[in-house]
Amino acid sequence: MKQELQRTRMLIGDEGLDRLMDSKVCLLGLGGVGGAAFEALVRGGVGIVVAIDNDIVTISNLNRQTIATYSTIGKPKVIAALERAEDMNRHCQVIPVEAFLTPENMGELIPEDTDYVIDAIDTVSAKLAAIEFCKSKGIRIISAMGTGNKLDPSMLKVMDINETSMCPLAKVMRRELKKRGVTSLKVVASLEKPMEPRSFDEDLDGPSSLLKSKRRTPGSTSFVPPVAGMLMASVVIRELLGIYE
Repeated sequence: MKQELQRTRMLIGDEGLDRLMDSKVCLLGLGGVGGAAFEALVRGGVGIVVAIDNDIVTISNLNRQTIATYSTIGKPKVIAALERAEDMNRHCQVIPVEAFLTPENMGELIPEDTDYVIDAIDTVSAKLAAIEFCKSKGIRIISAMGTGNKLDPSMLKVMDINETSMCPLAKVMRRELKKRGVTSLKVVASLEKPMEPRSFDEDLDGPSSLLKSKRRTPGSTSFVPPVAGMLMASVVIRELLGIYE
């Protein structure tokens, strides 16, 4: 392991590497945000990564998701992630869990001996359930807010959810968490005003036919969601090392 992580070792030493190897991080979601966080955790030296996702890789994932390639299309994301991890850091134990997170199964899927949870889920109900579960068990958690319809990754910040603005998802989460008695949550959120996404229909008047605005499916880029994932992984690793400020 020391050979693969020699450059990291120069910054955190053997004690830091050992501390990371003894850590377990549970990653919820392997999309644009979660996939990048997964790669950073595996390359970063975390010993055990529990990756939970129920989706398969599709062609629309290619523009932003680290695990998405032409060769992985059709594969379960957890399997694509596991195979990628084996090519990045063989000392990291990846536990793939192909399951859809719900409020009912949260306690079964998130191990109670987890040191940190990264929430990169899209579904509000599952996000809320994961946060409530972690808070009740004393497990540290960091949650991703919306990264769709954004173009400037420099506007992404680590903050408490009460400091968020310009994020429709964060607004909903703040309201719902307050109802549940959760008054503080570490998040990565963007301060950029969301763009209005456009929708194109490939079958009507050619590939560039502009239709009505699409509100349900956000637009995305190759750089905003992954940067959010990298930020989340950096917070987790620094906190595991005891050096987060």
